[in-house]
Amino acid sequence: MTSTGLTALAPTPISGDSMTAPEIFGVLSASQGAEILNWLANHDRPAYRNCASMLATRRKLRPVFVERKPRDEKNQWMQDALTRPANADLALEILQVWTLGNNLAMVSEFLDALAISHDGKGLIDQIPSEPPAEKVKSAVESLLANHGVFHVFVYLHLFAGMDEEGWLTLKDLLATHPALAPITLAKAA
Repeated sequence: MTSTGLTALAPTPISGDSMTAPEIFGVLSASQGAEILNWLANHDRPAYRNCASMLATRRKLRPVFVERKPRDEKNQWMQDALTRPANADLALEILQVWTLGNNLAMVSEFLDALAISHDGKGLIDQIPSEPPAEKVKSAVESLLANHGVFHVFVYLHLFAGMDEEGWLTLKDLLATHPALAPITLAKAA
């Protein structure tokens, strides 16, 4: 995946009962946050550097303050900064880039299970109306069986937040499914 770096434009905010991107970063363990940020650093270095620089600038710090930190310390600082609502745009964009870049098979599996047309890269033109509840439950269970809980957790919260009306079955699963509870996520770290 090639990028010119992260933009400063605010993507569509997550809404409803799903978690916002800063809330997602807030429940991730340090190792899970580092996995996302290390992936970004290794696969889209300009985006990683731009993110660190923008976060520093927003905190009224010189970017060199963050750039000179060792990677582990920098990732922890960035994860902490990404939990702030003021950085929701960056947090959302990082999670979206990581999800589509690192978890394309999972994204495609979910969309295919629900018969949602996509471009093969996990992108869809618009969110369709909610499929039957059993189909949604089956697709979620399949993801949980085939992929890491942490990856599924992030993706499903992002997906649920893309639609203003929301898929009630998916939002209910995010709120009640034991494997998708933030406490389970912490144990998966």
